[in-house]
Amino acid sequence: MNAKKIEEKIGYTFRDGALLERAFTHASANARDNYQNLEFLGDSVLGFIVSRRLYDAYADTDEGGLTKMRASVVSERPLAAAIDRLGISGELITGENERKSGVSDHSSVKCDLFESLTAAIYLDGGLEEAERFVLDVLSDEIAAAAESAKRLDAKSRVNEYAMKKGISAEYREEKRTGAPHMPEFTFSLLLGGVVAGRGSGASKREAQQAAAEEALKALAAGKKQKNDPRCPIVSRR
Repeated sequence: MNAKKIEEKIGYTFRDGALLERAFTHASANARDNYQNLEFLGDSVLGFIVSRRLYDAYADTDEGGLTKMRASVVSERPLAAAIDRLGISGELITGENERKSGVSDHSSVKCDLFESLTAAIYLDGGLEEAERFVLDVLSDEIAAAAESAKRLDAKSRVNEYAMKKGISAEYREEKRTGAPHMPEFTFSLLLGGVVAGRGSGASKREAQQAAAEEALKALAAGKKQKNDPRCPIVSRR
């Protein structure tokens, strides 16, 4: 393990070199002093740092939206990708068989490594240093998660629009088709009592989201009803 290379890549110099070494030690190399406990702590520290960042930056987003945003950041794929960008997975200390099998290339192992490294920085330098590391390395993922959540949660955007305009937003189930084990729901969205969008899906929520997305598309296209310019109208019902 090249400690100097790792520290240069992560932008942090350890006071306790043993912590860094432990953070990079796979269980196959040392059954006792490995990164597993650090990984456990790092998962919580990482979750807190990202949660606080999202809470501070997107305070108007509801709990469900914030939870989705956090999950898309502190999950295996983005954490593994972050380790790839840092180029440090090759420094992992493993047993001989695991080294030959390329265990350090596994996404799950890279994810574990990110969490253990976060914990090691936290224990060595405190929360501020851990926060700096996490937010710097995951800044793109956090921004992408926020943008994705904003695009996907069409119902929240419709609710915001309705509140600003002082009109109601109501979802009505129009029909349910398909077999009991494979239903398809169709919902209409009424803005100010007028149908502004319709959508179908395998669940009520999915159908409502689809209806909201159609309404938002109409809004973006500037479709207005002549006698009610407050909202786009697809049709009356």
